[in-house]
Amino acid sequence: MKTSKILFLVPLLLLILPLAHAATVQTATGSFVTNSTTTSFNTINGFTIITQNIVFTTAGDISGTLLAKDVIVISPTGQGFFAGSGTFTGTILGKSGSVGIAFTGTFVATSSTPPFTGQAKFVPGTGTGGLAGISGSGTIQGTINVSGTYSFQVTFRSKDN
Repeated sequence: MKTSKILFLVPLLLLILPLAHAATVQTATGSFVTNSTTTSFNTINGFTIITQNIVFTTAGDISGTLLAKDVIVISPTGQGFFAGSGTFTGTILGKSGSVGIAFTGTFVATSSTPPFTGQAKFVPGTGTGGLAGISGSGTIQGTINVSGTYSFQVTFRSKDN
């Protein structure tokens, strides 16, 4: 009788155990300012292609510096998109370290500093220090090469998970 009760409890404990280690999703919001340096500027078949080094200085729940490179493409009709990546160093929701971040977005080139909307994501496996095991993604919006805001859904996982 005791053996059957123990055998019944083992699967139940195995179902509950992952809940004790489950990571919770947290929201991180804030703002950023940018400083960019154009590294190349070309026009090919009416498309403008700009590559640049860009520094994002962030404030809020994500506080630090993202050193990145990106490519901006503007079509002859003014539709534009950008894509880039870099390494963030700083603090995210109270945990310090570094992590890779990739980002993309779209805009309409109505001026030299048009508004944009985009997405960003922590690059899996790149977190160090307190940011080891971080995952998540979010939205970014603002003015190209000036400033903006962000909202991320962030999960911290230990190396055991």
